[in-house]
Amino acid sequence: MLALGLQSKREIARIRTRVRTAMAQTREQGRYLGGRSPYGYRLADAGPHPNKAHAAWGAGAPLRAGPGHRAGRPLDVRPAGGRAQRRPDHPRPQRRRDPVPVRRRPKRNPHRTGVAWMLRTVAAILANPRYTGRQVWNRQRADHDLVDPANTRLGHRQVQRWNLPAGRVISARPAHPALVTEADYIAA
Repeated sequence: MLALGLQSKREIARIRTRVRTAMAQTREQGRYLGGRSPYGYRLADAGPHPNKAHAAWGAGAPLRAGPGHRAGRPLDVRPAGGRAQRRPDHPRPQRRRDPVPVRRRPKRNPHRTGVAWMLRTVAAILANPRYTGRQVWNRQRADHDLVDPANTRLGHRQVQRWNLPAGRVISARPAHPALVTEADYIAA
């Protein structure tokens, strides 16, 4: 068991190193790490594959980093005439008849009606520093809390918590077009 524990710790250290290396490369290249693109953005073409061997036979930049995630592609602003508007900091998007994000893919969020904007959705958009054009990492962390502090045998559960702004990693220069200025973001 001791050998398996040491092997597990070594693999965790290797994974941590690979993830941090990938984040540093992404920070320098200004590419999106993956997941859903933020409201008002779309994934753009990233050009040839970064691996020269793959690029030689015509492969493009990697599209998938896992099931349902796209990584390695830069963010681009959705056209103003498209589904998203240019400014996400408008206090009442439904007054301007901005489309509700859930309407694009109703199967993804069957619990939402899609009739009007939810307050939590607007608050999440206003609190997302990615709209300033910079890459942002480490906004949340995974903590492991005891299920029942009185009974430690029940084990732990994973809980997502927000990190303080001082603990976040923000790119030094803009990585994609900004939808709002940094002054507007701070004011919002």
